Amino acid sequence: MKYNSKYNHETFRIWIGNQPYIVISDPKEVEVVLSSNTLLQKASTYELLHPWLGEGLLTANGVKWFKHRKMITPSFHFKILVDFHDIMKERSKIFVKHLKLKADTKEIFDIQEKVHYTTLDVICETAMGTAINALENNNSEVVRAFQDLCYVIENRTFSPFMGNPILFRLYKEHGMQEKALKILKSFSMDVIEKRRNLIMSEEANGNTNSDGIGKKKQVFLDTLLTSTIDGKPLTNQEIFEEVQTFMFEGHDTTSSGITFAIFLLSRHPEIQKKVYEEQKSLFGDDLKNFDPSYQDIQNMKYLDMVIKECQRLYPSVPLIARETTETIELNGKIIPKNTALSLFLFAMGYNEKYFPDPYKFDPERFSIDREKANPFEYVPFSAGPRNCIGQKFAMLEMKSIVSHVVRNFKILPPSDECLKVNGDYENLGKFDYDPVLAVVLTLKAEYGLKIKLENR
Repeated sequence: MKYNSKYNHETFRIWIGNQPYIVISDPKEVEVVLSSNTLLQKASTYELLHPWLGEGLLTANGVKWFKHRKMITPSFHFKILVDFHDIMKERSKIFVKHLKLKADTKEIFDIQEKVHYTTLDVICETAMGTAINALENNNSEVVRAFQDLCYVIENRTFSPFMGNPILFRLYKEHGMQEKALKILKSFSMDVIEKRRNLIMSEEANGNTNSDGIGKKKQVFLDTLLTSTIDGKPLTNQEIFEEVQTFMFEGHDTTSSGITFAIFLLSRHPEIQKKVYEEQKSLFGDDLKNFDPSYQDIQNMKYLDMVIKECQRLYPSVPLIARETTETIELNGKIIPKNTALSLFLFAMGYNEKYFPDPYKFDPERFSIDREKANPFEYVPFSAGPRNCIGQKFAMLEMKSIVSHVVRNFKILPPSDECLKVNGDYENLGKFDYDPVLAVVLTLKAEYGLKIKLENR
């Protein structure tokens, strides 16, 4: 951020090892990159994900990416999102039950950890149709494997030695990665076979609809099992890669978004009150027992603005990177081949030219007037041909979980309690506690985010 401020959000170059990076946060140049049909190559940094995600939609390039994107797009059709929402709703209720224990004891706790396990539960059920109950059993083998892989990738990203595939074999993290991959692959292949047999059984019994899927709730895995590319079904390895990509992208990003939304509401009671009043205006006074439908979530217009403002201040994905495959011109600048283009989404939200008083938490920015602005001024879900295919899924989950929390609790800051920050205990004022940000694939608070809850 300091370099963006120094150069007034102008494009600048940095070197990381022998790799040049062009850091871009100007919306006009971001638009050139994201709207291009040729600047689609992901930067070499994404190769660290290959042992886990292979050539899934996030990491694939070229023809394979195009064909898989076309195949997967129907997975986020309105009818399937309705099924996804039913899962989100049930997991939100379980989440609220866990939070009630904290509210009853007035305990100060880390909301980031609780959200992490809840979104992992949601993504596992929507992706594969099976429950892992991470919130109740966060010590399970599958949950630990998922966390270990994220941990290894984080370490490799910021270590030039571990990032080297040959030197990486000398580190204990290599063994951790291999063990975690074995666990996840065994678990996933078992689920894939069971789901395939279920589909075949329903087809044999004629219990299918026009999409070839039976009365059971459709999940992401069903699309992969019933789709073909060039007339051929996907291999088990291809299915594994796409399922893991969906789980990786869909879990960590929504976890970050929900966590920072709850944090910001705890520090801005006036905004939280407006969110709660909207819930009352939509559903009446018996909010705790209200069971919102998919359409009800769409009607939460103010909450929608709140989530968008949270993503401006704390974007779940703070930067994305492309790599030039040939020499290009970018607004008069010559960019050589094999240069990484780093789109600094985090800095874009703090550009005073497009967001006056940028450090103010003001959801009203995203009123109807905001729709007239250049869409590339605000791209938390990327944009263009490689935009986030699951952004409707992410917004649906964030709004669903946050609305459940607000209907049941007043979200409070940790008051003048001693909070552990940077390994020391400090007496922090009521509204003085800010997160220590860290990029762990997505944006996180390095030492968690402390809140208190009060039952409504």
